[in-house]
Amino acid sequence: MQYTLMRFCASLLYRLPWQVLRAIASYMGGVFWYTAATRRVEAIQAVEKHLKVSREEATRIARQSFSENFLSFLEIFHAGKFFTDQSVSTVHTPESKVAIQAETTPIVIATAHIGSWEMMPGLAADILPDRKSMVVVRRQKNRSLNRLMAELRGARGMLMVDHRKASDIVLPGLRAGGVAAFLVDHNTGSREAVFLPFLEDIAAVNMGPASLALRAKAAVYPVFLIRDGKGGHILHMFPPLHTAALEGSIKERVRTIAAFYTDAVAEMVRRYPEQWFWMHRRWKTRERKE
Repeated sequence: MQYTLMRFCASLLYRLPWQVLRAIASYMGGVFWYTAATRRVEAIQAVEKHLKVSREEATRIARQSFSENFLSFLEIFHAGKFFTDQSVSTVHTPESKVAIQAETTPIVIATAHIGSWEMMPGLAADILPDRKSMVVVRRQKNRSLNRLMAELRGARGMLMVDHRKASDIVLPGLRAGGVAAFLVDHNTGSREAVFLPFLEDIAAVNMGPASLALRAKAAVYPVFLIRDGKGGHILHMFPPLHTAALEGSIKERVRTIAAFYTDAVAEMVRRYPEQWFWMHRRWKTRERKE
């Protein structure tokens, strides 16, 4: 019954024009801004500290990010509507788009909670139509919600993989020539982390994507889908890191890969701070000193 109700609501949201979703997100972001005082203060402080801006500018960025983040969540209901030729107004690095389409090795896509990350399955389906695509996510506690999200993200053929099963499913898929996408900017526990510089601080960076990329000898492409403010998107695709060419110990190579995609995320956050997930407690896990 719960799933049926959720599916019905999803079908209604699917029918809404994007402009209506934007209006809903703006309203939800405003409500959350005024009711979630702790997260509001934390977001402002995070922007001020990590971007080195004034309190006034930090407040403006944080406030807008709340609406942008709610729009990101709502966009999952439109994931099946995303087609690159219609939705992308600008390809910031066309040479990297050509490179990824000509790639002969497994591909790991590193992205972040910035812009329209829920539209990425459609992007992968368009630019890499002949490859098996997987996205690694954290499983929702509610089974009905988890099932619905898997269906929505899989509307264009992408397989949703529970992060706890990533090694068992993603590694064989990559070795078979597939594509795996990861959100690499969330806080993680110290056991899963390598601690790296990120936006004027040290952050716990999930080393799982780096480890899987190294084991599969994959090419790592940082890819970001940013809203252009006019209803379209700007595609940013960084030049790849080919992990098979790296040297050093396993630990050193994993750190190099993790630093590569972390630096890419930091660059995008500095360019488009209003579209990043500032309400997330990104620097919560701290490194224990010996």
